[in-house]
Amino acid sequence: MEGLAGHELLVGTYEEFVLGYKIVKDEEDEAGCKLEPTFTSRAHCGPIRSMAAGSKYVISGGSDDKCTIYEMSGRTEHGTLVHHDDSVTCLATQPPSHLLTASDDNSIAVVRMGSWQVEKTLYKHTAGVTALAMHPTGKLAFSAGKDKKLITWNLVKARPAFITNIKGIAEFITVSPDGSRYAVGVHRRVDVYSIESAGVEYTIELKARPNCLVFLDNDTVVVAGEESEAQVHSLIEKTKLKSWPAHQTRIRCMSLLAHNILVTASSCDGHIKLWRIDSDRLSPVSLMGSVDTQCRVTCLTAWHPGLRNPGKKRKKDETVEVNVTPKKVKISEGKAVKSSVVDTVIETEEVSKPKTEKKKFKKKKKVGTEVAPSPEVAALAS
Repeated sequence: MEGLAGHELLVGTYEEFVLGYKIVKDEEDEAGCKLEPTFTSRAHCGPIRSMAAGSKYVISGGSDDKCTIYEMSGRTEHGTLVHHDDSVTCLATQPPSHLLTASDDNSIAVVRMGSWQVEKTLYKHTAGVTALAMHPTGKLAFSAGKDKKLITWNLVKARPAFITNIKGIAEFITVSPDGSRYAVGVHRRVDVYSIESAGVEYTIELKARPNCLVFLDNDTVVVAGEESEAQVHSLIEKTKLKSWPAHQTRIRCMSLLAHNILVTASSCDGHIKLWRIDSDRLSPVSLMGSVDTQCRVTCLTAWHPGLRNPGKKRKKDETVEVNVTPKKVKISEGKAVKSSVVDTVIETEEVSKPKTEKKKFKKKKKVGTEVAPSPEVAALAS
């Protein structure tokens, strides 16, 4: 329970409800926990397709073509986004600055959190988007659609970096914590790609369709789908480590709360379960707690207070002057601070003074900074 302080689970359901559950310690069982209901909201007019958490907000996307924003400080509805023309299928966040929304209208929108303005709309898919994920750096995003294309997006330049044809419609895309790998679930298999080589380095063959995958660490994954069993695989040994029956029927969604705490949900039995799991081969998977939602769960996300200030303590920023023609510009170095542009890409370059006709000066090297090339989406890069 040490790593779960302040965590709250938010689930979307087929019955149009968003349900909130707070994780509390079970006084009767020291190793267990309870899921206590915190709020219920019916903000959509159709089944909820996706959910994401970032900053002090949780966002839900539904088949009614809109996104609903919930402010977690008061657990109240904050507003609604209606920038898509079809079902909102996928959501991804880059706390605390940006939200990515994908839809069956073939588009992906980059939205600034807080002002909730659409800064950019990305068009490249020729059919609805079915999977979406953000790279930990915020510079890249991955999307897949019904057109059987996997697109890697350069968010700094707001354009595709490269496009890959895949043999099927992707169910999900999940990126590893260090950003070196990403997994794509297609039909009855999961392909794990290497970012460096852009090729498949391991394939997990399944008997049924995969619905979800999480990285326990950079080299270990848990995959589940249309079966009652969840499997743990090692990407180093390239083999299955263990498996266990998590639900009575299929497993619809999963999320990793801490380094060894996994939450699973089923759309058939309606249960949400918390598991203690390790990445080795021998240690058993133990159930910490569960709750019956009495609904058909379609999506899941976790929120905690740390998402509001992901940078935690910040050092004092140093200000340097850089000679940029035709005037001087002051740019703060160090970690990202709150401003109109958050998490801007900061690089160093050599700046040399131009030669004059009257006097000859030797070129002097001066440390400077380079402003990110695209102000609209530069805030996505960290």
